[in-house]
Amino acid sequence: MISKKLLVVDDEVDFAEFVVDVAEGMGFEVISTSDASEFASLYTIDLDIIVLDLFMPGIDGIELLRFLSDNDSQASIIFMSGKDKGVLHTAQELALEQGMTVLGVLQKPFLAKELEDILSKYIPPVASQSTSAEDLPSLDELREAIGNRELFLAYQPQINIADRKVVGVEALVRWGHPIKGMVPPGYFIPMAEEYDLISDITSYVTYAAISQQGKWKAEGINLRMSINMSPKILDDLNIPEKLTAYAVEMGVDTSDIMIEVTETALMADIVRYMDILARLRMKGFNLSIDDFGTGYSSLQQLVRVPFTELKIDQAFIRKLNSDPECKTITEISILLAHKLGMNVVAEGIEDEAVWNTLKDLGCDEGQGYWMGRPMPAEEIEPWMAGWSLT
Repeated sequence: MISKKLLVVDDEVDFAEFVVDVAEGMGFEVISTSDASEFASLYTIDLDIIVLDLFMPGIDGIELLRFLSDNDSQASIIFMSGKDKGVLHTAQELALEQGMTVLGVLQKPFLAKELEDILSKYIPPVASQSTSAEDLPSLDELREAIGNRELFLAYQPQINIADRKVVGVEALVRWGHPIKGMVPPGYFIPMAEEYDLISDITSYVTYAAISQQGKWKAEGINLRMSINMSPKILDDLNIPEKLTAYAVEMGVDTSDIMIEVTETALMADIVRYMDILARLRMKGFNLSIDDFGTGYSSLQQLVRVPFTELKIDQAFIRKLNSDPECKTITEISILLAHKLGMNVVAEGIEDEAVWNTLKDLGCDEGQGYWMGRPMPAEEIEPWMAGWSLT
């Protein structure tokens, strides 16, 4: 059995020895130093975990983090500190932004079990084949996909948290390549935006989503339809008329359609977007500010644009019960939105504990894999029947 290697860097000798004892008790091969200046000489590429104190004399933990980033370290990091917990949080976010794996953070003093719980999460990386450019579809293949109807929609349920009633779905575009399989939206959507194909995709998405909504309505299934709108599409001054025409054709009320835009997207050309979004609202469409909390001027956008819904980004929801700062931001966002007369949706709910916390905080609606994954239209009604029994 190959031993797992762990390096402890902490200028508090007694505490470093405490970490060493716990780690060795769990079967780790441990190296320890109380002198941060020795870090570079002790660092090796085969280290599995680095337990790093942030506040050290001479060289601090952030400087060592920079060293790890510059050397493309694959080691998992555990941050610890007996001082400012805000710096702990920032160090964690910095490491994540640099593509590192953070097992956890520990506020000193901590119990042996707290460290054991974090160390037990470690899973050695599995060698995997990297995805080459040949494995991903080309621009020409995307053009063909749009024409050949390889794109399709999946719908993720949105649920009222207070009474568990299914109130809507979010339409999500997917690409099933006939040879290469499912293509990540994070790959083909940016490509479509860069090469002016996003208009064709959005036209398909909006028409198909509203058409499906009309079919459900005819069957007695009344669901609000949420549709993501690319900032590239918001350049089209005729969008309000186009979407209204789709709604009229399908027998759908515009008030049952939610147009989602990200707050970051609004910054590109706020005057033009305010024009289009105001006119969409005047025609009865609801407007949602998506990924709230990840942009640069959230509060300003809330008062400048007539939003009716605020979606809290899943980055906060996923850490709702493990990160006090994320919980505080979520709570304040809910209170702010309600004060402004807006509905609040939490996305990224992955377990019942998060659902219950959101209920306690007064969040209106939620969506996430714990309730329902994105699914084909034909699976929505059977899923709703099953959900009503839970």
